Amino acid sequence: MTKYLMTGVLAWMLACGAATAQTAEDSSTGRDPSATQNSVRLARVILALPAGSAWLTFRTGLLCIANTRSQTWAGGREAQNLPPYAAPFKAELERTGYKVITPGEDNIFEPDAGSVDYEIAAVITDADIEGCVSQGEFFTDRGSVRGSGSMKIDWQLYSRIKKQVVAHVGTSGTAKLDRSVPGGAARLIVEAFASNVRELAQNADFRAAMNAPKAFTAGFQMPGQQSKIFLAGSLKTGPRKISDAVGSVVTILSGSGSGSGFLVSTDGYVLTDAHVVGDDKQVRVRWSDGLEGLATVERVSKNRDVAILKTNARDRTPLAIRRGPVTPGERVYAIGSPAGQKFEGTVSSGIISADRVFDGLRYVQSDTVVSHGSSGGPLLDEKGAVIGLTDLGIQNDGPAGLNLFTPIGDAMDFLSLEQR
Repeated sequence: MTKYLMTGVLAWMLACGAATAQTAEDSSTGRDPSATQNSVRLARVILALPAGSAWLTFRTGLLCIANTRSQTWAGGREAQNLPPYAAPFKAELERTGYKVITPGEDNIFEPDAGSVDYEIAAVITDADIEGCVSQGEFFTDRGSVRGSGSMKIDWQLYSRIKKQVVAHVGTSGTAKLDRSVPGGAARLIVEAFASNVRELAQNADFRAAMNAPKAFTAGFQMPGQQSKIFLAGSLKTGPRKISDAVGSVVTILSGSGSGSGFLVSTDGYVLTDAHVVGDDKQVRVRWSDGLEGLATVERVSKNRDVAILKTNARDRTPLAIRRGPVTPGERVYAIGSPAGQKFEGTVSSGIISADRVFDGLRYVQSDTVVSHGSSGGPLLDEKGAVIGLTDLGIQNDGPAGLNLFTPIGDAMDFLSLEQR
């Protein structure tokens, strides 16, 4: 039995036409349903249980004590099929007055180009489903099942306008079936999920975001629509020392001169600035250990000044990516090759000074020292996760330290990159 089982039982439930979550009666929330409000769409559900946890247990017998069988989670993160979760998500939030868009509903011709204000991801961090099988086989919802279930979810609410996560919410929920029903295992899973959605609907941070004035978009440059480039292994990359991160940073040699870049996938995708590669279709990359190779320029966004390259990663580990807001005063580190390969792998440090918007583009301002050749290199937090790319230095007559970095979330959106 594999870790795809949760998706499997939900898919079977939908195929058989079984009912989804049973929800509580409507209650007054004080919301004006006719008022203009932000909309939300469930974008992703990820199963990320603790390795070794027995999340699904079935028993048989009159007293439900015989033939215990458990399914243990092997570890890792696994994306789930959205439709079984999207239905209770929509039902529960609309029941309390929120505006929910299902995937493809806002624009049936271009599903990825909709008008939804927020996207939300659900990371299931804990699940415990216990059922008593009255007929049928183990680990299938074809038999009649009664039992109980619990689930914990970490929610991330992402603003498509601000290009950042604006709320993190933790919820927990339960479900119970007192009588055996066909498809009971799937019912317990989806109803435990629905219970979490009900708790999310009442959360103060979620309500504040959903009730906030509509985001103002005039004057902001927005990414266009293009096919996704998937960054293999990106979601599995964890914290690392800054000294170790140097091994994932490259010097880029092009017809425009030299710059820096960094590995963002196990299969060789490298992020850098557009002005580093210029109009070249192929550049040379040099790793910190002295090995060199060729990289093809896969995609460029000149208005956001970012580019994605493809090269041979030679089994190197990509840098972790941290999308979302940064905090002024937060300690950060830049790695790059100022003045070319002679000073490759140079590490400098500073703090986040501010968030800025210039010409409709967002920047992270930092006093971290960078110079020519550092462009395209990563700006890291203290856990070694990328929060930005070195982009611009502001020249003035005063003290140095006015440097601007492209937020990593913007770089990924303008290049249409997605972590895997």
